[in-house]
Amino acid sequence: MINNKNEKVSITIVNGFLGSGKTTFLKHYIEQLLKKDEKITIIMNEFGSFDVDSLLLGNDVSIHSLINGCVCCDLNNDLVNQLKQLIDQTDTSHILIEATGLAHPFEIYSACQDPTIIKNVHEPTIIGIVDAQRFTKKEVYSPSTTQLLEEQLRYSDTIILNKTDLIGEEALNEVKENLNKLNPQAPIIITTYSQFNDEQINGKVIQHNEIQHKHIHHHGIQSMQYTFTAAIDRQLFYQFIMRLPDSVLRLKGFVKFRDLPEVTYEFQYAMGLPDYGIIYKDVPMTIVIIGESLDTDRLRNQLDMIQFT
Repeated sequence: MINNKNEKVSITIVNGFLGSGKTTFLKHYIEQLLKKDEKITIIMNEFGSFDVDSLLLGNDVSIHSLINGCVCCDLNNDLVNQLKQLIDQTDTSHILIEATGLAHPFEIYSACQDPTIIKNVHEPTIIGIVDAQRFTKKEVYSPSTTQLLEEQLRYSDTIILNKTDLIGEEALNEVKENLNKLNPQAPIIITTYSQFNDEQINGKVIQHNEIQHKHIHHHGIQSMQYTFTAAIDRQLFYQFIMRLPDSVLRLKGFVKFRDLPEVTYEFQYAMGLPDYGIIYKDVPMTIVIIGESLDTDRLRNQLDMIQFT
């Protein structure tokens, strides 16, 4: 059955450090979603470690894996292509992505907001799973590993504080305090064995999606899209790219310029450095900007000026 293009597909990214309990969480979450008649597809990074048999409840759940087990810059295109296929070819209303424990959620979020699919999906919801005991001992890791563990939670919309039976009440309160400092906006759900009340998750997801539709993002990371209706001035666009504020983490999209209106360019921008090249595909003239606390009105006005100048 072909997905109804008038209905956007929901995406949930399940994110968290190695051994935090993501797979166990997914099992419980899928059971809750199936009770609500959601048509679920799962994209796995660590397919080999997943108990597939316990998840294949009739034909209601399909599982897809990505090669080499890590969604990062190198596999972003693979994830985008996988999402395109699921949106175009399957009857899916909700895609769940389990990230490998060493993945940064921003990379996955960015792929889910690719300009080729952004009009067909809701803005992703990120659920972060954290092992309470491991979090209390995070100082034993290298600074880069600690930073990754913390950023996985900093970018989450909801935090599942798992394995809380393994630490005492004082340590638990300290962990909650530290998590609130890392991400003061994300609700924290305390669990053991990733067990949870599904309304705690579903309520936040619904609230998050409603917030997104109003173009307000409560924890900082957000995206906006802009579609050009015609070829634009090359120099004005170059100037726009070079003057992007530090809050812009990534830009990706497709444009045509008036001096060569038959040629399509793919533009990418990250860490202050632009990159572009000619592509030979029929793609929308859409760009996506992702960043933290973006001034979307200002950016949209600047793009309007480029479009209509």
